[in-house]
Amino acid sequence: MTAAEDPLSRLVAAVQPCIERNAPDRFWKSQDAFHAFLGTGYLQQALNQELAGLLADPCHFGDWRPNEWLLHRGRGFALAVSVFDTPRRYIHALPFYALYAPVAAEPLRYDRYRLPAAYKNPVFDPGLKLARVDSGTVQPGEMLALHTREYAYDFHLPKPVVVLKLSTAPILPLEWLFQKDSLQSWQANDADLTSTQLRVAADVLGKFAHQSSLEPLKLLTGHGHHAVRWTAIQNLGRLNRTEALAKLEAACNDPHPHIRRAANKTLGLTGPITII
Repeated sequence: MTAAEDPLSRLVAAVQPCIERNAPDRFWKSQDAFHAFLGTGYLQQALNQELAGLLADPCHFGDWRPNEWLLHRGRGFALAVSVFDTPRRYIHALPFYALYAPVAAEPLRYDRYRLPAAYKNPVFDPGLKLARVDSGTVQPGEMLALHTREYAYDFHLPKPVVVLKLSTAPILPLEWLFQKDSLQSWQANDADLTSTQLRVAADVLGKFAHQSSLEPLKLLTGHGHHAVRWTAIQNLGRLNRTEALAKLEAACNDPHPHIRRAANKTLGLTGPITII
């Protein structure tokens, strides 16, 4: 089978032009190609080949995670088969677009909730509440489009459900969690692991307190993620108080309200300022 005849290659070729960082809604143009892929029988054939490889070679190492088989990772998107078997404790407002399709015997059942009108993803607000919209069932061979800028989804899992997922890279900086009983916003986590890693790196550089880290920390104070910026400013104070004060003053006009408030509060402290 040539690459042009391979269903996975055809899907990847169709999806890649639909992925554009500054125009995430182009992703929805990939729906027809994804739906066509569901009817090719590729998954069963590929899984049989993968299992045969494992049997033939104990050292064979596929792209497997505990509950997921990654079929392809492209520029800005991924295709994977996942087993949904454990209900989540919270309702997650996902930070990416996705198409979900059950591919085994069990359908995928869900509740859909509208995100609050005041929801602004980069600025977590513990006072917001979801509004229930409807429920639905996706039968095997059908697909669910997750419009995650407007809705959050909660899945019912009385039995494990095997799901083919086509998803973008994060298009929003945070993944919000809402309580299931009250539908109240509970917390928010970094959508991109890179942001978490950069914050950890900034903390490590601050603890080493070596002058060679001054420029990297100054660079991080201009990062696109507000929490990375603030962590860098905090740790800059361990290396150079003058530089840290300058960045704090600039942060009083930061685009993120949490950073503006923290910077003004820090600069308003009486006595010597030590940023740690």
